[in-house]
Amino acid sequence: MVAMPHSIERAVRTRLREQRIAPRASEDTPVADVVRDVVGIQAQEKPAAALSLRARRRGLTTVDIEHALYEERSIVRTWCMRGTLHYVATEDLPWLLALCGPTFATRGPEPRRLAAWGLDNDTAETAVETIGEVLADEGPLTKQGIAEALVARGTDVDPSTQAPWFLIRRAALCGVCCEVAPIDGKNAYDRLDSWVDLDDPPADDERLATLARRYLTAYGPATRADFAAWCGLYATDVKTAWASLADETTEVPAPGGMASVLDTVADVALDDPLVPFPTVRLLGGYDSYLLGYAKENRVIPNDTESHLWPGGGIIRPAVVRDGWTMGIWRLDRSRATTAVEVTPLGPLDDARAELAAEASDVGRFLGEPVELRLEPRLEW
Repeated sequence: MVAMPHSIERAVRTRLREQRIAPRASEDTPVADVVRDVVGIQAQEKPAAALSLRARRRGLTTVDIEHALYEERSIVRTWCMRGTLHYVATEDLPWLLALCGPTFATRGPEPRRLAAWGLDNDTAETAVETIGEVLADEGPLTKQGIAEALVARGTDVDPSTQAPWFLIRRAALCGVCCEVAPIDGKNAYDRLDSWVDLDDPPADDERLATLARRYLTAYGPATRADFAAWCGLYATDVKTAWASLADETTEVPAPGGMASVLDTVADVALDDPLVPFPTVRLLGGYDSYLLGYAKENRVIPNDTESHLWPGGGIIRPAVVRDGWTMGIWRLDRSRATTAVEVTPLGPLDDARAELAAEASDVGRFLGEPVELRLEPRLEW
């Protein structure tokens, strides 16, 4: 690998471009293309995921997202990287589930929690099979409907616990089911193979190489530790995946030190004009731009991370200025007019016009008037 002329500033601007944050994708860009470009949008909170998509495509509406989800079915909401709910491009599901399913279906706190509800691994596996049968016969169903059907078919599941949710999650990671259009305003699920048509996944090594290449295209410059934090796969798989790109990458300066970038991306980054500054974006909570890296390589000023990660698994909506996280924000609906309330973590006073434009676009997206409210800067 040969070092190329680069800088931390250019690294940050490269991330902005590849994440479709600056410049945004055009209005005629399909939602699925945006989701595919960033290898999924974390979506355990639908409103947050929608706002993250808004930040990446001009003129986006909630109707566009619902059309992609429930009419085109070009994106699917299901469990994937890190075992967490994501919007994923349908065409990416076969190889992503083949990678993530075996890793996360039985990993983490799930087996312990299911055991507390009297469900060992064999019983859980049987319940997953039964969920597939139930949905084939009666789907789509809500969580409550699935729980009742499991009980009716003799599965020892207590519907008053979170056991049905964990079983649905396992079934989704195993490629049995996925979330579909809501029923009476509640999340609903159906068999994955009845909702979308999927190709067969590629071979194991090809999946890992594809994941690493797609990640580095969307998140580079980045390190192997960043990739591991983002995907959550086992260390041996991370090492194999990252090693597959050894002949395709260059080391460049990045916020946390030297990091890898694909040669093809590096060439574009060096030839293209820099993203014009100032660039201000209001990102949704749990945004990929924050979650895509290990702590050392995040674009967050020193000593401010606790304001974005306050604990309890919460990741607040972020204000990104020129690629760096310089504030947090929230929607305040306590008054007659909804406010985009921005709390700076760094200098934002001279970016008021850009903040106002972003707040106005959030209002357009939500379909209601909003006003910008700039709070005092947090001290640390």
